[in-house]
Amino acid sequence: FGSSEDAGEDSRIPAQHSGEKVVINAKPNKLYMGPGQLYQDLQNLIHDLNLVNQIAHMIGSLKGKYQNVNQTVAQDWISGLQRLILKKEEEIRAADRCRIQLQLPGKQDKSGRPTYFTAVFNTFTPAIKQSWISNLQMAKLALEEDNLQGWFRAEDDGNQIKKQKHPLLLRQMPVVMSKLQEFKVECAVYNPEPSCGYDRMPSPQLTGHGCLWIASCTNQMGQISIVALQNSNPKVTECFNVESRILCMVHIPSSETQEEWEGGSDTEPSPWKTADSPTVCLGMEEGSISVYKSTQRSKKIRLQHFFMPDKSTVMSMVYKSLCLYAGLVSGFIAIYSRSEDGCWNTDSPQVLKLGVLPVKSMLAMDDAIWASSGGQVFIIGAKSHVIERRLEAHQEEGMVISHMAVAGVGIWIAFSSGSTLRLFHTETLEHLQDINIATPVHNLLPGHQRVSVSSLLVCHGLLMVGTNLGVMVALPIPRLQGIPKVTGRGMVSFHAHNGPVRFLTVAEAVCQKKLRRTSVTSLPCLPEGKEGEMSAVSPEGSSSSLASAKDKGVWLGDSSRSIAQQSTLSSSSGSLTLSHGSLEHGTEDGNIYDLLNDPSYTHGKRSQKGTVSSVLVVSGGLGHKKVNKKTKTPRQEEMVSTIMVWQIPLLNV
Repeated sequence: FGSSEDAGEDSRIPAQHSGEKVVINAKPNKLYMGPGQLYQDLQNLIHDLNLVNQIAHMIGSLKGKYQNVNQTVAQDWISGLQRLILKKEEEIRAADRCRIQLQLPGKQDKSGRPTYFTAVFNTFTPAIKQSWISNLQMAKLALEEDNLQGWFRAEDDGNQIKKQKHPLLLRQMPVVMSKLQEFKVECAVYNPEPSCGYDRMPSPQLTGHGCLWIASCTNQMGQISIVALQNSNPKVTECFNVESRILCMVHIPSSETQEEWEGGSDTEPSPWKTADSPTVCLGMEEGSISVYKSTQRSKKIRLQHFFMPDKSTVMSMVYKSLCLYAGLVSGFIAIYSRSEDGCWNTDSPQVLKLGVLPVKSMLAMDDAIWASSGGQVFIIGAKSHVIERRLEAHQEEGMVISHMAVAGVGIWIAFSSGSTLRLFHTETLEHLQDINIATPVHNLLPGHQRVSVSSLLVCHGLLMVGTNLGVMVALPIPRLQGIPKVTGRGMVSFHAHNGPVRFLTVAEAVCQKKLRRTSVTSLPCLPEGKEGEMSAVSPEGSSSSLASAKDKGVWLGDSSRSIAQQSTLSSSSGSLTLSHGSLEHGTEDGNIYDLLNDPSYTHGKRSQKGTVSSVLVVSGGLGHKKVNKKTKTPRQEEMVSTIMVWQIPLLNV
């Protein structure tokens, strides 16, 4: 899907007042939005405003004084036209949110040149349109060569069957910039980005997919690669080195964002709130933590660097209730709180002993921190910072917990050796289910190689398991917030890394702050017109269409509101500039909808909970290969740090 600007002026969509097909000159395979008549009305208003500005300038040069021809009257004309332009922009936005317009190929003309016609569809709500667009693009992605044979699932007889709603490979790409040293991918953390601007109306192109911080390491140093996920073409936007190997990372949201997520926006602000900003903490092998500012499009400056007690290696980290928890190789947890200046208080961290084995995995759940040491899970109160309960995950000696993932009222636990996953109830700590991932893996890979878990993720009805052999296993679990028992046979990916899957992480669009209240009420959908057409309605309930006022004219004088009150006005009294970001007649980028939040706004305020049409999952490892019976030994260039970006279609959109 390209840009509509390429089609030129002749490709502008004509007025849609009937259901007849219109042949126009445009490029194929494009999907357009917005009725052309509204854009023509807007252009006419802009033309008239320019003329009125010239007239106002000439009136200012009059030498005589006249009651009905003066600067005040001229300024009132300008204000009236600006209000009409504002209403017309709102009509276009409302129409775009509920209208799908397709360019389809038609018969060749007499000279043999291709022609195209338009097909217009009106949906009842913007969400229906987004779902339709997303399903169309997901279907296109599923038909790509990489996804025609992307996942393997075998029944008892070994026959491969078709899957529904399986993850789709969007792209695989290297993430290491330096080729002088052998960097191997180690871990990653997702950094969300706001999905909307402050003073703009909802626009799909502004949906923020955030970015991914990926750590690759040599034996002595580390490298951070930042991958932007803003569109269908993820790319590395920044890269910098650090002085030690990076073993874990955690994203720390700003205090205002954290209060909104936890529903604490009505409480008194923290004393360090104004100095706070989103950050990413890097846990180092040398026994230190480095804190970097994580805001996109800003230089990555290290804000703080401090060492752990006894310089113990940082194995895992988690953030909860304004505290940073660092799991150490010595079996201790170091707990850091904020100081008044917004930095972490490193002078006297609270230290909690769990055991003698490394704290390899930690996660935050409700008002508790779950941390593993050896074969035990310790449940620590987020406020009391004491061990409240403990779970014996495995009775066999030598079974060390390596990964944990929570879903609903269940927690899945993986071990550093063996291919078995265990499910426990988070409230009763009851053992509920065991799953052996070696069975589906051996159905795909030749020979009975040893299988172990290298990464773990629960994402929208799938338990995704990365293995030491480079393939991923996807197991179905209930989507509701209940007990996440595996309910079917697992799928194994044909796409694999040349070595262990070092991480699995999910990327979702998150609106960081609420939109401020605007002076224009957005329209969730358009009412039905007389002949089946969508009739655009102005924010005040009265039609501002130029066509309806063609005979009687439009009254510009005696304005009831000043232009200063129009906080979202896209023009000034002297000149007018179209807000092209939200109104330009452009094509749809389907992958923009992959993480699209629900644009249902009331009085300019965004819904508390957005609706997404699909979710990105990113896996990391060395290189990329397609698994088959004739797998070759990977070349050196195929062993660089690589990520695979998958889209997870949602069943209920």
